Formats: sequence, C-alpha cells, structure tokens
Amino acid sequence: MKIAIIGGGLAGLTAAAYLTENPHVEGTLFERSPQLGGRAFTYEKNGFTLNYGAHTIYGIDRHTLSSMEHELRLTFSSKQVDKRKVVYSKHNHLTTAPIDAINLLRTDLLSTMQKVRFVGEITAIIANIHNLKNYNTLGEYLEASNADDDVKELWEHLVCSNFFIAPEDARHVSGAVISEYYHNLFLSSKPVNYVLGSWSVITNQLKEKITSSEHWEIAMQESVEELQFEDQKFILQTKNRRQAFDKVIFAMPVQHVIKFLKGTAWEPFLAPYESNTATEVMIYDVGLSRIVARPFTYISDMDNKIFISDVSATDHTLVPEGGQLLQGIAYLKDHYDSEEQRKAYLDDKNTQMEALFDQHYPGWREVTAVKRVSKKAMVSSVKNVTTNTLLPTRIDHVPFYFCGDGCEGKGELAERAFSSARSVALSIVNEIQEALQTV
Repeated sequence: MKIAIIGGGLAGLTAAAYLTENPHVEGTLFERSPQLGGRAFTYEKNGFTLNYGAHTIYGIDRHTLSSMEHELRLTFSSKQVDKRKVVYSKHNHLTTAPIDAINLLRTDLLSTMQKVRFVGEITAIIANIHNLKNYNTLGEYLEASNADDDVKELWEHLVCSNFFIAPEDARHVSGAVISEYYHNLFLSSKPVNYVLGSWSVITNQLKEKITSSEHWEIAMQESVEELQFEDQKFILQTKNRRQAFDKVIFAMPVQHVIKFLKGTAWEPFLAPYESNTATEVMIYDVGLSRIVARPFTYISDMDNKIFISDVSATDHTLVPEGGQLLQGIAYLKDHYDSEEQRKAYLDDKNTQMEALFDQHYPGWREVTAVKRVSKKAMVSSVKNVTTNTLLPTRIDHVPFYFCGDGCEGKGELAERAFSSARSVALSIVNEIQEALQTV
C-alpha cells in the first residue's frame, strides 16, 4: 500500500513514523517548508535554542508522547519544572501557584474555606464524578456554582494557562473537555515538564525513523499543488512530480485543508469546520548573556493574562554557559472592531510583557543577546471551544485521513497532534491486517 502524507509537522512525522513499522506500507511525506516540525520548529541563534511557541508537556507520564516513546523506541529525557517556584501575581502581590496540595496550602489566592472547597473540586475531578463534565461550558458551570468569586477566577485562570486562551474564551470551553483534561493532569506525578533539548529531540528522531526506512521518502520544499482521483488511485501533483497513492493523510492545519479541497467534490463535507478559529498568542523570547535573576521558574500575571517561564532554569541545554532563556506568552483575544484597535491591543500587550520583565528581571535589556517577538503566533489551529468543531480523523463520504492539533484526539495542543496522528496510523495498519487475513 502506498500512502501520501501532506504536512511535516508533529502530526505528519508521527503518522509516518508509525507507518514505517508496517512492511506492507510505503509512502512519501510532503513538506512545503525547508524544515520539518511545523509550529514545533526549533532553531539555534548565538548559542540559544529557541522554539516557535510553547513546548511545555503537561502530565508527561500520562501523555501520548510517553506511549510513543515505548512504541516507536524514542529516546529522550525530561525534567519537571520546580513546582515550589511557580508563582501567580495578582494586584502586584506574588503568591505560590495552587498546582498541588502543598502549594495549595501555601497560596494566598484563596482563604482557608476556599481552599477546602477547591480541594473538594480537585478530588471530584480525580474521581471523575465532578458535576463540571455535565455542563456545556465552563461559563455555565461557574454561573450555576455557589463558589466564591476567587474560586471562579482561579478556575478561569487555570483554563487560560493550560489551553493558552483569553479569559472570555476560557468560559466557552466544554465542561466535559476541562473535566477530562484535569482528570489526567491531577492524576499525573509529573504535571509540568520540558523535554530536554526541546522539540528537535523528538522531531529529529521521528525524521531518522522515517528516512532510515527504505520504503519511505521525505520530500522537502515540495508543495502538493493538486489532487485528483483516477482509476481508484489518488494522483498528487507537485512542481517536480505526478505520483499515484492508495491513501492520503492530511497532516496540516484545518484551515489549510479546507483551502486545499475548495472546489472539489469533497468541499461541502468540510463546511462545518470552515469557521473554526485558531488559538493565537504573543510570544516574547529573550536570550540573556548572563543570569540576571532567578526568583522563580514561572510567573503568571493574573491581572494582564500573561506569563513568563525561565525555560533555562529547567533545561540548561538551551543556553550557552552562564546564559538565561526567558519566554513570555500573552493570551490574546481574537475579535477587534478595526485594524487600528488590533494593533493598539497588541502594542499594549507588548508593553505589559516588557514591564513584567522589567519588574522581575531587572537589567535584562542590557544583556539581551537574542530577542524574538511574534505578536500573533498560532499555538493550535483550532481553539477548543464550543463555538468551534474539531475535525474528525475520518469524515463520512470523504476518502482522506486527517490529523493535527485541530483534529479530534486526546489532550490539548501538541498532544492532540500526536494522538490524532497515532490513531490514524494505527487505523490504517489495522485495515491492512484485516485485508491480509481475508486473502
């Protein structure tokens, strides 16, 4: 069986790596860019390793990446963020972030009675009996809840932090989605981790697995321009070739899939996903020639909905000796009355971010060796709110497979890319096994 995969991000690489395990499959992975990884792309500058976007792994011991580590024989190390040095800032007051039982006892965000209430909520989620899962959205649950405003604000802020969305969007996340997500996270013994060496450690191994197979090819900087169906085969046309395949996997943002299939017989079946909006954030990376301060590993500004991670405090491999790498991320709204309002809003977020750097990392401007600011970076191609619809890995009457962070799968952000790709690949392998058994 010959398979084409369009897209060389985390999902495309994962699907191809799993399919190389089957001797009855051969294929080509097409990537239009000069590098693999998509939005998980990693690059080095002046001795600093930078990622396009957040690369934190939440609950790695219960994460799809851990399944991949064993199934694909990946080799990587991870290190947990120091939970005792994770803080929240509210009204310019710093306090311990309530991310586990010890921190919850220490935090000033909640009163004693509120802490008892929140422990009860966590316990109910772990036991999978929390009433939140029965509500259409977090907003509806909070409206019906008799909890104090501080507890409601904490729930909202937690969802902002883990889903990388603005507060108004947090209230539109499904109660069932939140309940399942935190059920996994609260049961994890490793809630917040970095893969040492960042995304490239994973993408390079997936690439090596694919290229070492004599049945697979990675076609770099080769964009698929046209797709036709002839004689029970899918014909893909690029600038360099015209090639026939038995199956096609789209491993690219949903918006790109819809654009690619526009005007084809399959376009009407993708209509429910056409209005999906992406999760976008501002990312502000600074590599410092020396450590200016290390008061904490992570600070979340609850007032302005921005946070800064001292990435190098957890992963020293990302910086030259004596250096420091900070990554700031701001959650963004996506509705503006005008282009001028959008620019003013983003400029304001940039100012807030730099003010947070100034407050907690004095002197950072003078020792900045590397700086990269992306005012609108796509973290996920589909924001997981009830007004959007995640793309299924298969759609009735459409002969293709779909995977990526905008598709149905386990977890959020990168995990959804991994899990949907793994699901697609294993589904194809099962089809092949069933076909062989009937012969």
